[in-house]
Amino acid sequence: MQQDETSFYRALVAIETDATRYYGANASRPGTLGQSDAEQLLAHLAADLKSLLPEISNCSLIAAGALFDQTQILRPGYPVFAALEAVSSSNSADRFKPGLVSVAAVDGQMPVSDLQPFENIPLGLLQLLPIVVHGPAGLVGELGLAMEYRFMEEGQISAHSAAWLETAFGISINHARLMTLTDLNAMLRMQLDHFGFLPMWELLDSALTERGESLKVTTDSGKAFEWKDNAVHTHFETFDHWANSGAGSKMPASRQALAGGYADWTREVRQYLTTLKAHGLDVRFHLAENGQLLEGTFFAEESDGVPGKGDSTVTEHSFEELGTVAITVVDGARIENYYPLSPQGLNDVHGHLRSMVPGGQTVAFPGTILYDEKTRKLISETSASSIQN
Repeated sequence: MQQDETSFYRALVAIETDATRYYGANASRPGTLGQSDAEQLLAHLAADLKSLLPEISNCSLIAAGALFDQTQILRPGYPVFAALEAVSSSNSADRFKPGLVSVAAVDGQMPVSDLQPFENIPLGLLQLLPIVVHGPAGLVGELGLAMEYRFMEEGQISAHSAAWLETAFGISINHARLMTLTDLNAMLRMQLDHFGFLPMWELLDSALTERGESLKVTTDSGKAFEWKDNAVHTHFETFDHWANSGAGSKMPASRQALAGGYADWTREVRQYLTTLKAHGLDVRFHLAENGQLLEGTFFAEESDGVPGKGDSTVTEHSFEELGTVAITVVDGARIENYYPLSPQGLNDVHGHLRSMVPGGQTVAFPGTILYDEKTRKLISETSASSIQN
């Protein structure tokens, strides 16, 4: 970068809140700020930053009057930061003038969609307020290095600023401090590693750094995921395949081992799917048998089993907190197994079945994964213990 250009540095205020306020009968999410409050917000933050790094007064600070979940901040392309940086009108140091640039909401709506906090995600205790430092490239580089070294030790927000943020956003603040984007990435890596999801972080890091080359990771259970072509790819195994040819083929056929084993496999896949999608990553399933890319929200497998007399028309296989894992449908002499591939998939399966299964048929909810121990394949429940639809 030439010396007569300006550059940006990305920072945040990390706010540890009382997450219980976001749930329950009197739940409330953090508000967005109008013009006057957004300007005051930036004035408070500028004062704290200048007390720590006086030279930052020669730069502009850009911030929006909104708080964001880390899944909205840590997404490929960093869209929240990119939207803040787009506010800058010039990249020339000759025409640059330092100042405070606040982006405000009008009637709760931010002027740019990427700066509108997600409303359809569960909020955690950590809420983030992104700040962009903009100025001459040399100065911003020096300040960025100082922030990387000093924020973790000296980045505590002043009590005055914290109290103002608490009132303005309608939240309860337990702790608030400045950090860089590097700090936030490192914190998420540490959290995921602590819970045994380091491979998930490696996939996310590849997406965030826009790594061009592919990366293949394997979880502790042996499940493989691959980052390539701007998406995460992994094999999907139906119960019949998993139990006979896949990861569960060497497990004993006892109900506790095989049903519990497939539940563990499903749980891990769903954890990766949910978290990666929350961060904006595309996850693509391929059928384990032949590598076929699975399109849509659910997969239908035709079983080679033969229905027995009195079998329930529909059997919903579930396991503890996972809810429905698969649905077996008896259609004449044919048996099909349906698997949701996304949270919406289960609703879509039910909608599909309503269109193909006549009313008044038996629907079974055995509360476990039903399978034949000899064939190690899903089966339907007999209608003797079924619930009439």
